Amino acid sequence: MGTEPRQVAVIGGGISGLTTAWLLKKAGVDVCLLEAAPVVGGCMRTDRRDGFLLEKGPFNVMVRDPAFESLLEDLSDDVAVVSADRAAKRRYIYRRGALCALPGNPLALATTRLLSLRGRLRLLAGLVVSRRGGPFDETLEQAATRRFGREVADTFISAAISGIYAGDISQLTLKACFPNVARIDREVRSIIGFGLGKALGSMRNRKKRRPRRWRGLVNFDGGLGALSDALGKRLGPDHLVGCQVRKIERTNVGHDVTFQRGSEGVQTLSFRQIVVALSASGASRLLTPVLPEVGNLLGTIESATMVVLNLGFRRDDVGHPLDGFGFLVPRNEPDFPLMGMLWADSVFPHHAPEGRRLLRVFIGGPRDPSAADRSDAELVGMTMEAVRELLQLHGDPCLVDICRHKAAIPQYHQGHTEKIARIRGAVGRVPGLHLVGNYLEGVSLNDCVRVAARVADEVAQEANSHRGVGAAARNMEEVIAS
Repeated sequence: MGTEPRQVAVIGGGISGLTTAWLLKKAGVDVCLLEAAPVVGGCMRTDRRDGFLLEKGPFNVMVRDPAFESLLEDLSDDVAVVSADRAAKRRYIYRRGALCALPGNPLALATTRLLSLRGRLRLLAGLVVSRRGGPFDETLEQAATRRFGREVADTFISAAISGIYAGDISQLTLKACFPNVARIDREVRSIIGFGLGKALGSMRNRKKRRPRRWRGLVNFDGGLGALSDALGKRLGPDHLVGCQVRKIERTNVGHDVTFQRGSEGVQTLSFRQIVVALSASGASRLLTPVLPEVGNLLGTIESATMVVLNLGFRRDDVGHPLDGFGFLVPRNEPDFPLMGMLWADSVFPHHAPEGRRLLRVFIGGPRDPSAADRSDAELVGMTMEAVRELLQLHGDPCLVDICRHKAAIPQYHQGHTEKIARIRGAVGRVPGLHLVGNYLEGVSLNDCVRVAARVADEVAQEANSHRGVGAAARNMEEVIAS
């Protein structure tokens, strides 16, 4: 008789895979996570050097989903949540060689230098009443222009989206990127009217709502990587790093997973269920041999490349007060080489030691698709040339850390929601196969954790159902034998 298969394999140790594996283990399911890298976390890693906390990927998270809040509560003994400084509320946009504050109230909106008088009037008119969206899969550019005019689309919307998706608003769609906003857009003519109604409803329901433990932007005492480390610690021996999965094969009882782990050679383990928690391109590579339709569809999902530079400076070498979250660059500034910059220690002071400042620079996306191929010296040089005068930098950085993320952020182009529906339909016809990842329902940590929690619940129910059937069968065998 062959070895009994393990219950679940989770392939991929980013936040989606880690969350899925932890919630399964918490539910009593036998689970094994396989990660190709030497450590778990994917893009969500943090290094500590010379007193600086250096985020390799995402910098902060806004706790807005119950699943993410529940995950933080699970890990509260291992991670300490740090709320953002009040300075984070001030944000800037680079425009015509200067940093302009993003309007934070109606008066600032009516007087902002970021828009012409005509652009401001068009924006205000759009807020009062504007044309609703239709059944079409509109791009973000089309939707924003319809509601608020071309200037708003080119300046505000393009800058904001570059900070979320690192993408092009003429390609990304409202329905795929922001489904809740798309629903409101189809139903509401007056944005101001909707906002007032929402505010009044919120006031009436305030007593009914469960008080939230965390509000606004947060990070952790050890950076966002502390969350990855805590999940890996909770999994213990149930997660294996340095495991490059070569292939999966369907069997009579589930799936065989073949992988190589360092010098241990090629190994194959059997599992009743598999959760593929890779990027779209990684999932495509793994699934194409067994599900060509799914693999090919996944392969058509484009992804943006991002380079993150952490630059540390002596405080006395920075003339600008860095009094805010940072700045983003709209698409109507095509000659500026950066996508944006965050002033890390202004938002989370613990990210830099006393007497130092920490700048996080983003290069890539549609502005510079080949950014990851540039040398370290070239990346630092172009950054310093772009911001030396802007931020009154009097010296060179005392610390440089560069992290390249090739094809890291999936782009939700037109037809994306239909494509994901087809993928899920095909995968759903294969017993014991599941997908999680940032290409499904959003790229934020909240989105990834929400999908992972839902899939973990489905997998646990299947595992417990099979376990119950197996136990009943064993009991029957014992009765017959007696």
